[in-house]
Amino acid sequence: MKHLSRYLVITFLILSGCSEIKPKPLVQKVFIYEKSNLDGSNKGQIAVYYEKEGKIEAFKWHEGHQQATVVRAWVNQDDYTVRRFEALRTNHLGNEKLNAVLEVTQDRTVNIQLGDQNQVFKSAPAQWHSYDFDFSSLGYAYRYIRNKNQPISFNILDIELNQTPYNLKDFGSVEMTFLGEEEKLSRQVLKYGIDGPGLDNRGGYIWFGKSDSVLVAFEIEKPDEPGYESGKLELKETLQMNQKEWAEFKMNKLSNSH
Repeated sequence: MKHLSRYLVITFLILSGCSEIKPKPLVQKVFIYEKSNLDGSNKGQIAVYYEKEGKIEAFKWHEGHQQATVVRAWVNQDDYTVRRFEALRTNHLGNEKLNAVLEVTQDRTVNIQLGDQNQVFKSAPAQWHSYDFDFSSLGYAYRYIRNKNQPISFNILDIELNQTPYNLKDFGSVEMTFLGEEEKLSRQVLKYGIDGPGLDNRGGYIWFGKSDSVLVAFEIEKPDEPGYESGKLELKETLQMNQKEWAEFKMNKLSNSH
């Protein structure tokens, strides 16, 4: 049985394109992105913090606002998909209010709590990512992909915000197709086409760093949340922060918003 389990794990890694050789851990790294529509309008800021390997926190804010969104994710190190999401609102004083929790069980059942509302989503796909999370989990999982010039497929699961009550929805499959190497934002990157039913067939392009596999940018016709007409993300800065510095960073960004 032990040998069979080992075989199944190796088979899964080969089929998913992931290597057993782990990349260099991202610990206490902050990636700061600018988010906007494709034409550059409605600019916002996103900072993605890797406290430790397996934990991601995204902080979304707009200049001039004293409140922001925080999404925390814990990643399953067996298949590199999210096993738990927490969505919160935070303010310039550092106060946080938990608004939603999503937890995935071993049989891929997803339990969702949205305020007072509880939901159960059966049989999540084996490989999935959240577009509303600005593909932060995809950026994490991509580092483990071995054959980066081969097609990469996954599904998109997100909360359907155009219906009441809100529900978790499998929007469908998406495929990333390798297009080649180029220079973008002053770095060498690998460029992919990204499209499929999961993006309503309104996809575009996504770029990752050639040397570090970090998510560098995407330009996608479909928006990922209300208030946007399309989706554009660009990496602007990379910083090193411990937990205390990260907490102070978030409060400072909102305290300086006037």
